[in-house]
Amino acid sequence: MLVISRRLHEKVLFPSINVSVKVVGTKPGVVRLGIEAPPDVAIFRQEVLDRIQGQEAGEPPIFKPSAMSPLDQMVHRIRNRLNIATIGLALLRRQMDAGVNRLGLETTLEKVEQEIQALKEQLEVRVEPTVAQPKTSPRRALVVEDDVNECELMAGFLRMAGLDVATAGDGASALDYLQTNQRPDVVLLDMVLPRLDGQSIVRVLRKNPTYANLKIFGVTGHAPDRFDLDQGPAGVDRWFRKPLNPEVLLSELHKELGKD
Repeated sequence: MLVISRRLHEKVLFPSINVSVKVVGTKPGVVRLGIEAPPDVAIFRQEVLDRIQGQEAGEPPIFKPSAMSPLDQMVHRIRNRLNIATIGLALLRRQMDAGVNRLGLETTLEKVEQEIQALKEQLEVRVEPTVAQPKTSPRRALVVEDDVNECELMAGFLRMAGLDVATAGDGASALDYLQTNQRPDVVLLDMVLPRLDGQSIVRVLRKNPTYANLKIFGVTGHAPDRFDLDQGPAGVDRWFRKPLNPEVLLSELHKELGKD
């Protein structure tokens, strides 16, 4: 083992894998490290990796990438782009309802929504009618999504609806957040993620009694049966297909949380 002494803000470099580690803070018994690495380099706390690798024998490898044909990849990208636009429009409408308005914006917004609806129908996406959301006390949500714009828009939409929202950009960060922060009421989980995919996250969480009855909403552009997960408390509570209707998701979220 190589032992190196570093002062605050000094770095240790691993040039062959383009990784650097910097001391960003210290206090008695604890050293905080900042790690910069390419997206394809997995970084875990040891206790998180130990828990992940402690799966029962015979289960699929958690780091196995989802194989997608070129057509699947194209459709997945289209669904994601439509999903981002749909969430952005839903957020904009709520902001308008809150008093942020401009002349003619409503007409333009309706036209854009009509275009998105037409694209959804071409992709044969079933869109459920919007259900009026019930008034509830604030709840905590964790949004796990690797597309920065989509993640921020979804978080903004949920915050406008009165939820306390945290975000994570990949699977490993999501598990790290859950271990070091107050447990949320619901996790909105993209299934295709870097470092650790959504399918693996669900399996890890469902084996841990700490997260018993935690609501997990799977948000994906793929069919749910692609991920070989149970529906319900032992797997994913609800599935939502991208591009999703944020108002429908919010309504279903209130219904699910209202059961507790």
